[in-house]
Amino acid sequence: MGQFQLKTKCQISLIIATFAVSWASIFITILLDNGVPPVVIAFWRLCFSVIFLVPSILRQEIRNQFKPYLNYTYQRFFVLSGFFLSLHFLSWIQSLTSLSVAVSVLVVNSSPIWVVVFSFLILHEKITPNQLIGLILGFLGLFLISLAPTSQQTSTILPEGILLALFGAFMVAFYFMIGKQMRTQHTVPNIPYVFFVNAFCSIFLFLFSFLLSDNILSFTPTDLVWFIALAIGPSLLGHALYIYAMKHLSAQTVSLAVIGETVGASLLAWILFSQVLPPVTLIGGFFVLFGIYLDVKFDISSSLKINKSNTIINK
Repeated sequence: MGQFQLKTKCQISLIIATFAVSWASIFITILLDNGVPPVVIAFWRLCFSVIFLVPSILRQEIRNQFKPYLNYTYQRFFVLSGFFLSLHFLSWIQSLTSLSVAVSVLVVNSSPIWVVVFSFLILHEKITPNQLIGLILGFLGLFLISLAPTSQQTSTILPEGILLALFGAFMVAFYFMIGKQMRTQHTVPNIPYVFFVNAFCSIFLFLFSFLLSDNILSFTPTDLVWFIALAIGPSLLGHALYIYAMKHLSAQTVSLAVIGETVGASLLAWILFSQVLPPVTLIGGFFVLFGIYLDVKFDISSSLKINKSNTIINK
């Protein structure tokens, strides 16, 4: 695959992933309004994402991709990544019970700053000037968005909700960092990685449901439709494409791209839930998207120069 084709493919993947993930908070808000417990929403979202991957595993070509990663060396990383992902979903969805969509998504998507800190301390990754500019612009935009008032229906911002969303940001930062290591250094293909991580994530959420005394079967047929929508859109399409992009992008870049969800979710909440989107939010959204553009453009170029001999992407 040529450099231009690879660059275009990475950019399109991030755009589609950001759009798909933007719908997550919308679907979840609907389910929460229907009285479905947060842990039940998280469990079925991940459970269905695993079930929908099973048909692809029936192909001999895909099954062969699983064989090298069935040993303890790899499975322990899948378990750890699934654990972090389960805590991310559980804490973030719980935060939506006391925060507006915009504020909750804003806080949970502060993950890039924690990825930068943790990547520097743990992985010893360097921060380039271009990435720093992208991060600064991204968080400038997020700051402007945070200045905007929430709608009257969701104006209460409890400290508990902020802490839950922030904890979710910590957890997804670790999830992205592990994904980066597994996809680059260990060259784990996309489907096996997503399948194993989501499967272990589902197991952890199932255990959490017992700890929280929530029945995972407490939902209606209508809720089932929203579970499936969450699995197909945000989980399979969105998160899978993020993991796919980690093959050629740094953890900071992919995590910064997730900030685009803040803009997308805010716009959707305004359209569907009549949550006010003031001018300052639009201005902030521009800075966020421009920051994403700078960071992604530079990181893809650097990756192509460094890895000219390794441009094959596992499909």
